[in-house]
Amino acid sequence: MNTIDLSDPRAREALAPNWSRYQQFPTFSWEWCVQRSRIFWPLAVLYGAGVATWHAAGMNDWPSWPGFALQASFASLIVVSAGPIMAALVRRSGLRPWLEQLLVVVAILAGLGIATMAAQWIIDYHAGLMAVCTTKNMPTNPLFGLLSHALFKSVNGSSMAIIIGGGGFAIVSYLTERRRLADYASKRELEAMRVQRDEAEIRLSVLQAQVEPHFLFNTLASVRSLVATDPARAAATIDAMADYFRSTLPSLGEAGERNATVGKQVEICSRYLELMNIRSSGRIRIDIDVDGAATELFFPPLVLLTLAENAVKHGVGPKPGPAVVRISARRGADGALVVAVEDDGAGLRPGESHGLGLANVRAQLRNLFGDGAALSISGRETGGVRAAITIARPQ
Repeated sequence: MNTIDLSDPRAREALAPNWSRYQQFPTFSWEWCVQRSRIFWPLAVLYGAGVATWHAAGMNDWPSWPGFALQASFASLIVVSAGPIMAALVRRSGLRPWLEQLLVVVAILAGLGIATMAAQWIIDYHAGLMAVCTTKNMPTNPLFGLLSHALFKSVNGSSMAIIIGGGGFAIVSYLTERRRLADYASKRELEAMRVQRDEAEIRLSVLQAQVEPHFLFNTLASVRSLVATDPARAAATIDAMADYFRSTLPSLGEAGERNATVGKQVEICSRYLELMNIRSSGRIRIDIDVDGAATELFFPPLVLLTLAENAVKHGVGPKPGPAVVRISARRGADGALVVAVEDDGAGLRPGESHGLGLANVRAQLRNLFGDGAALSISGRETGGVRAAITIARPQ
């Protein structure tokens, strides 16, 4: 099945009704005028023919119909075209915005003046035909009087018709066009950010679905091997795993928002590191340094855990002997929150700062904070890696 890209102006034009298609283009652009003429020009000709028919039928003056219809149609075309065409010519000139707006308004006002003169031309021409018919004492149709009275009543609204047909109402659309385009662009940007956020959340969910079973199975395999050789350590591993999942599971789903604080996320990471310490025979030293002023600040769920997992996998894992993993959180004098995970492990290797987990972290930060948050990965002078998340003035 073929699909239609509604972000393509040509696609929106194709779907729009014929009578409103010209509104898909910038007001007073040349494309706007061309599309508009497809609606207003037939109406102008129809009006001219209708006025001529009304006169000819009412006064039994059919010989005058062709000339009256031609002149009335031509005058009607001037009414609906003069202002918009002059405004379009101004807009095509590439002037500065303020000058363009001024001259477009002047062009429309001048066009309305020309339209008024064209409408008066039709009235004067018809008055001349009526004078000839009266002189010749031509018989009239009884309905002509009623129609003439109705037409006279409608003359009071002719100025409004001239304003509408002459493009006067389009001035409002033109003058508010930049604001409407800015609003549209803002909505499109917000929609794009929403889509990116949803995609990042989906990728994170897939990553969790892949990592959690793998982590669980590996831990259970370790417990199984320890049951026979070191029962006490097996029991400690089970306790640590229970504590870890007790901290982590509430961060998934709707409850995650209630646990999305620095303090709670540091607690989750601490439980994870304690479990990994037991699994690695106690060679991981955990160092937690969190400023009390930062504990209750908002922090995205499971983002910090990704950094802790990377520190264990890429830093502690390849390093023989003892290792240190340090988690710190500080709020600076400028109000920015800096949360970091450091290790003294194997150090930064090419490609490790661009993995899928870190890409998801960056995507979540971008979707939640825009340009107000960033993730930096750097090597430490004493060895190891420092991964830091900076959030400008979190609430």
